[in-house]
Amino acid sequence: MGGTYKMSRRDFLKTAGTALGTGALAGMGPFSSDGFAAEPAKATVGIARGETIGHAVRKAVELAGGLDSIKSGQTVLIKPNVNSGDPHPASTNPEVLHEVIKLIWERDPGRVIVGDRSMYRRNTIKEMKRAEIDKAAFDAKAELMAFDYMRWIYTPPPRTAHWEGGYHVAEIISQVDHIVNVPVIKTHRLAWFTMSMKNFVGIIHANDRVFMHGKLGNRRGKSKEAASKTKSDYPAFAKMIAELGFIAKPTLNIMDGTKAFVSEGPSRGDTVEPKLIVASSDRIATDVTGLGILKHYGTEDRIQNMSVWKQEMIARGVEIGLGVSNLSQIELKAQNVPELERIRKQMA
Repeated sequence: MGGTYKMSRRDFLKTAGTALGTGALAGMGPFSSDGFAAEPAKATVGIARGETIGHAVRKAVELAGGLDSIKSGQTVLIKPNVNSGDPHPASTNPEVLHEVIKLIWERDPGRVIVGDRSMYRRNTIKEMKRAEIDKAAFDAKAELMAFDYMRWIYTPPPRTAHWEGGYHVAEIISQVDHIVNVPVIKTHRLAWFTMSMKNFVGIIHANDRVFMHGKLGNRRGKSKEAASKTKSDYPAFAKMIAELGFIAKPTLNIMDGTKAFVSEGPSRGDTVEPKLIVASSDRIATDVTGLGILKHYGTEDRIQNMSVWKQEMIARGVEIGLGVSNLSQIELKAQNVPELERIRKQMA
């Protein structure tokens, strides 16, 4: 993949139609190529601890409004975070995933699929095994799917400012009725943080991921001093992550905060144990709450010392209608979270 950085975006797109499949996904399952309707004026966020991780997952989902929109016979894709096979919080906690699958089966769906695409130089199935995601899926009777060799369908997002050539989406996204997004609360050395919006990087093609990361400059093989001088356009990179929100709207985001990185990431870093689960159908509300939790515990200056609403990823997500636009629109419902008001203050 090293040479991919040298390919122009125009040249890439000339070959992408044949190599990856053509035709935009439109109006299929949770996907919409026409953007999304305005989000409700209020968003509910469920935050819970429990005697067990299972209890916390169930309570957070209940507080967020539940999964009643999943109907009998429908197909549900669960998207965990398996960028690498390193244990949680590098990856989604398999106990959290197991309970999410059980909850979904209670809605009597026809199929429950756990799917992702790991970092593009890795074999996703191997990484899922390392992180015990495969065991959680199989024990709860779900299908396991790696997007590595799947057909990829080209789609030009309608209101993108930074994906001028569009991107390529794993075909499975057009074949499901619901996506349940199961990210992790953690910092990320390149993206600054990774939560519900960033988790969708796993459903675009590797070449698109390379293109997106190219906005940060190619530091590979350079000395630390040379790397520090490499030109980086972080704002564009963060906005591109937000614009992946055009791919699909999750039925629910169930965010794993059992452990969290408060520095470095995405695979290693300083760890805290909030023992929290956060759930919401609103991606902005989900990520703002996650940032509030990181700031409550103390995190990197670039997060700690900035309003969550001024983060490039959040601001762009608000602009394109992925969720609420201010704290007054978020209703926090909690169980066993005595620090709730302190978290809320960090969400301003």
